[in-house]
Amino acid sequence: MATKTQQEAPEKRVLFPVVQNGLVGYINREGRIVVSPQLAMQQNAPFRVMGAVSIRGFEEGLVPVRIRDQWGYMDRHGSNIIEPQFEEAGGFQEGLAPVKMNGRWGFIDKTGSFIINPRFEEAGMFSDGYATAKSGGKWGFINKTGEYLADPQFDDVAGSRWVTMQNPAQGHGHFSEGLAAVNVNGKWGFIDNTGRLAIKPQYDEAASFYEGLAAVRMGSLWGFLDTDGAIAINPQFDDAGGFGNALAPVRSNGKWGFIDKTGAYTANPQFEDAYSFFEKLAAVKFDGKWGYVDVNGKYVIQPQFDEAGNFQDGLAPVRAADKWGYIDKEGNYVWNPTN
Repeated sequence: MATKTQQEAPEKRVLFPVVQNGLVGYINREGRIVVSPQLAMQQNAPFRVMGAVSIRGFEEGLVPVRIRDQWGYMDRHGSNIIEPQFEEAGGFQEGLAPVKMNGRWGFIDKTGSFIINPRFEEAGMFSDGYATAKSGGKWGFINKTGEYLADPQFDDVAGSRWVTMQNPAQGHGHFSEGLAAVNVNGKWGFIDNTGRLAIKPQYDEAASFYEGLAAVRMGSLWGFLDTDGAIAINPQFDDAGGFGNALAPVRSNGKWGFIDKTGAYTANPQFEDAYSFFEKLAAVKFDGKWGYVDVNGKYVIQPQFDEAGNFQDGLAPVRAADKWGYIDKEGNYVWNPTN
């Protein structure tokens, strides 16, 4: 689930990437082309194009684009604001974007100037004022001046899980609700925004906090913690997703259902797969096809798609065969599937 950030109110609007004849363009929520398809797509990279980072990019005014072999940034009108010069580039979040130059990652502002010089092996996007950065094979957290909140010491950091589609770019971990999951010597715990270990490493796996709860695994079973580190829902599930609209997807005996914050089922396990709720709808897979259910577990859009993503600003990306389109909350195509 994506971390919400403050946006510039006059400029806030979401544009959605589309692929047409192998080129990437952008549409608005009404399905009208705002930026004509003209950008080359990386081979076999539909998730990079349709995934959470690209869709959110224009919320902060700029989106990373690849032109020939280098990355730059484009505005909502299709103009190159930051010329292609980077080996890789991430989306802007909280005013800064991670970019790779000469094999190292740093952070630029919206003028393209380096605010934090490239010196990291890997880096994630900013969330709650901090970003992950990897140095010497270990992860730490930095602030917006590049100073460490927590020195590189962690074996791994938890990224956003269960976001848009299977295996999207995860953003290399993030703070959510004042806490970030970190791995120390094979066990997961959480640091707070002072860099202190607020919940000691003791879990076999952990995800980020959403709506006050975080999924954690003890042995083979998943449960949920509250922000004080107390078990809120006992480990009992084979897998679990993040809370959204006060519900979370969980798997038991090979099937997915949804629970509330007491751990009670609101929709019994029946789906082959399920994602978290966004905008009161969740993508679910049944009999090999994806559709959407509401918070009562009732189908709003019948299973019919080969793949489906989360709703954002009223639209969700869906795949039919090898083509991608967008639907509204009634299941009507706003952009017919293209490739």
